[in-house]
Amino acid sequence: MFRIFYYYLVEGIINMAAKLPLNDVLNAIDRKDFNWYANLDAEKKKAWGSWLFIRYASSTKGKDKEELLLNTNEFVNKHYGDIYKYDELVWKLMCLTGTGKKQYHEWIKPPNSKIKKDTISQFVSETYPTMNGSEVELFQKMNDVSDLKQMAGDMGMTDKEISEIFGKTKRKKKK
Repeated sequence: MFRIFYYYLVEGIINMAAKLPLNDVLNAIDRKDFNWYANLDAEKKKAWGSWLFIRYASSTKGKDKEELLLNTNEFVNKHYGDIYKYDELVWKLMCLTGTGKKQYHEWIKPPNSKIKKDTISQFVSETYPTMNGSEVELFQKMNDVSDLKQMAGDMGMTDKEISEIFGKTKRKKKK
């Protein structure tokens, strides 16, 4: 039993040592240390995740924040889908975004792609399954509730189903 505990303890220490400290990575980008990634050992290269570091590197506080954001978008983000597999290339492009001096980097929260939980949003997302959360929201802004009720009626929904989706407001009957 002691041997198993010791194995997991050593394994955990090795895995923790393999992680890259965020501060070290961001300082290397700020200093434009192009050889930093090449000097990493194999375990630390496995711990490399460029997407996370791009999020941090692109946001700073200070007078250079606009330049840093534009450079990150131009050099790294623009063709990231094509180059993300080439870690050393991504690293060198990230170094191009650095200013040569230490910066304070903030975390940018990723956009929320979840669809709202209200019944109208669910109705729109079920009707148009290819829409993402922001497109559903935009669709609702462009169409008022009466338009959406008309669409539900045209789809063959009963008055009961429509009232469950849109609330207790009555639908106008055509003469």
